[in-house]
Amino acid sequence: MAELDPKTATIREVAQAYATKNKRGDAFVTSSVQFFKDIADEPGSAMRLFEKDADGITLLARTFKESEDSSTVKTAMQNLRQVGLTLKGSYGPDTPEYNLLPDEKPNTELNKRIFGRAEPAKAVAAIGINPDRKAMGALFSGVAKYLDDPKTRPIAQAIIFNLNTGLRPNAVGQLQMGSYGSENGSLFIDAETKGAKGRSVNIPLNPLADSILQSNLPNAKKTGFFFTKENGKPVTSEDMTKLLREVKVPKIMFDQNTKTYYDSLSPANFKGKKGSALLRNVHATIGYSVGIPMERLAYLQGRSLKAASDSAEQGTYLVNYPHAVGDVDRGHASMFSSFFADAAKEAGFDIGDRMPLPTERITTATPGYENYFDMPVAEKAPEPVKAEPVKAGPSPELQDQLARNNLDLSKIVENFGKTVKTVVDKTPGPVKKAFGPLAAGLTTLTAAGTAQRVEAATGSRTLGAIAGASEFAPIGYSDVVDMAAGRSAPDTFGMTPASRIAAEQEAGFIDLETNREPEAAPAPEAGFITR
Repeated sequence: MAELDPKTATIREVAQAYATKNKRGDAFVTSSVQFFKDIADEPGSAMRLFEKDADGITLLARTFKESEDSSTVKTAMQNLRQVGLTLKGSYGPDTPEYNLLPDEKPNTELNKRIFGRAEPAKAVAAIGINPDRKAMGALFSGVAKYLDDPKTRPIAQAIIFNLNTGLRPNAVGQLQMGSYGSENGSLFIDAETKGAKGRSVNIPLNPLADSILQSNLPNAKKTGFFFTKENGKPVTSEDMTKLLREVKVPKIMFDQNTKTYYDSLSPANFKGKKGSALLRNVHATIGYSVGIPMERLAYLQGRSLKAASDSAEQGTYLVNYPHAVGDVDRGHASMFSSFFADAAKEAGFDIGDRMPLPTERITTATPGYENYFDMPVAEKAPEPVKAEPVKAGPSPELQDQLARNNLDLSKIVENFGKTVKTVVDKTPGPVKKAFGPLAAGLTTLTAAGTAQRVEAATGSRTLGAIAGASEFAPIGYSDVVDMAAGRSAPDTFGMTPASRIAAEQEAGFIDLETNREPEAAPAPEAGFITR
């Protein structure tokens, strides 16, 4: 906040400063300004939120006093409390502004006066999910039909992944390459990751969840996220909620407070917990119905080892080691993919046809992918090097060199030109159109530059002259250099074409004439895919 003046800072500026410092991302800023878009960029608007008007009421209180108890309101109030605390850090305790700003803890008397209400309580579901296989099969197949549309495919994939893992929707949307353990078929989500709630967690992946990440590896490498929409932005919990609103399943959920059945996880005008926020409820309901112990179910859903432990004291000795998952928990995770496979099949939907499991998996042991998972998502392109201009025509040194070797550059050019013209004259029309400029020969500038470079590299004027003259041939010295560079230049995975082909041939993965793609080890040999 040192670079911002609290008296003139805008809401957006302070929110961005907090988000940057605490690695909260753009979603924090968006939520902070969504109720104040008309003033979010006005100088001084951040402090204006907390100042009292003539009636002694803040702008925040006028905005939130009659607001509903929704997750949107809760998140906005939490974020704006952090905006206020960020401002508060710039004022001394004896200043009048300091006393206008909120307390760190929520729902103190001061904070309730500033915001006009208490922050909404965490949504406690009084919602019952129908665990019947027929209902779950209809839910799964209803979501899966959106896999066919490129616009909705990443959202549908995120929901299906969520149903199979029980992770928080925001954690799924923000899932990145660095969290995926391809060898173990697991996730390790760092405590600082959005949606992790400050706790690092290990998640064993069942075959279906793993196959989704495997299919999305190229996208994750390109964008940084496994689930990305067509606009390049990661899928959000709101995206999942909107899609779930379109999936209708008779009596999929029951609200115990109103004794009402609903045919959607996201019914219109429903004020309670709904949509993507209920996916963990679905996962927990299925897990309980198939006999997974509650403490292991909590662990599968990404809760801390301490929270998942029967003994809180024993839990203090447990710290997650990245991607260390046991056979018991992996077996529990696989029970979900088996459940959905059977339920969907009963509903007339074959998961194997729509979402086939990989017969071969990509890991760091796959030739060509050794550094794939630890490379940066995007590398900054090197700054172009401005070349020194080369004077047209042969240098005095080249002219002297040609004379000493009884060579006449003009005759060499003329002879090469005649040779090239003969070749071009015999070339078919379409090819001649593409390569016709060769008939005029390359410029003396190129020939002179090549001659000078070769002479400098070899110390031989004769070789320099010959190399320079070769530029007037259909394949000149510079063409050979370019082809050699292309053969040796490293690709996206850090391998040269030559080394890639050699490695793949030696491993027996490819036939040089028919397949140049690296292949992975068979999935069953990976040691964790079971059904």
